[in-house]
Amino acid sequence: MARSLERLFKRGLATFLRLLFHSSPPRDLPRFSPESILVIRQHNQLGDMLCVVPLLRGLRAKYPSARITLMASPVNYEIMLNNRWLDEVILYDKRELLKNGRIRFKSLLKLIKGIRGRFDLVLVPGTVSTSFTSDLLAFLTGAHVRIGVAGLNGEPNKSAFFFNVPVNLDWRGDPHRHQSVRNLDIGAPLSLEVSDLSHEITLTGTELAQGKIEATRLRAGKRYLFGFHPGAGKPPNQWPAESFADLIKRLLSNYSAAAFITSGPMDDEVDRILLKSLNGLVELLKNRGIREVASIIKEVNLFVTNDTGLLHVAAGVGAPTVGLFGPTDPHQWAPIGDRIRYIQGEGSNVAVISPARVFELAADLLKE
Repeated sequence: MARSLERLFKRGLATFLRLLFHSSPPRDLPRFSPESILVIRQHNQLGDMLCVVPLLRGLRAKYPSARITLMASPVNYEIMLNNRWLDEVILYDKRELLKNGRIRFKSLLKLIKGIRGRFDLVLVPGTVSTSFTSDLLAFLTGAHVRIGVAGLNGEPNKSAFFFNVPVNLDWRGDPHRHQSVRNLDIGAPLSLEVSDLSHEITLTGTELAQGKIEATRLRAGKRYLFGFHPGAGKPPNQWPAESFADLIKRLLSNYSAAAFITSGPMDDEVDRILLKSLNGLVELLKNRGIREVASIIKEVNLFVTNDTGLLHVAAGVGAPTVGLFGPTDPHQWAPIGDRIRYIQGEGSNVAVISPARVFELAADLLKE
């Protein structure tokens, strides 16, 4: 009910504001050299966020002296802290602005005051959907140049009037275009040049040191350390726990290795099956902080994961990674990099992937 009221309110507000405001296109955009840039990416999916890193990399290359800021939701705020392409990360917490279906105007005014007049250039990427809230926030900054989505795959963005450089994005003729490239497409008016499309998570020196200590403990004197993430937020993306158990046994019987499993609050049943089947062969890392987990994964010789946020985290710290895909298009979503392998189940069914095939991919990756 509250969500329906929120959507109704946004549609009405958009209609009203469209009558009031008109955004004039900026002059001489090719020579524009911003001193302060804001990228608004306040969606909740971890993979979506890390796919925006190439855009940040391109902005830094184009405007090396500019101050670059990212606005992120609570889910993604932590993982983007200290990113070397950014100077600042702003937390956008919707819960602070809405309570019991009502707008908290004091919190809203505080947010607006914090972004108003601070930025010369604002970009709002959109690859899966558009966001009225993000578009409105871009307008409220008062930035001289505001770049955002005019339409997405033939569907007009009803809040595109907030931008003075609207960009039409249509990938229907290129359905496998990677999400990192799609995020970059919003920067087309700036002629950004980016060759490195990899994810990147910047860990601090302290985090790196702590990750090494924990990885050494987990390794327990073995030559290799393997990590596995058998959970997934979406059930169709989850390889059967029994297949993970089979794979782990195969790997541990062929390599001098220790192994651990990463697990979140929704993975209790998967944990139960694996721990019972593996009978002490692995250690469970349950409900650890995302940056702590990232620092440990950075030290592994192999990480095998479902198509979920940890796939992108592993890629972001440069770990040799095998990703298991079901209904999601891996051409769009599999992280890009020399140390990444992926396999998609026949008929987009992750459950039919054989442990033997995943073992082969893992073995090839370990040879390198």
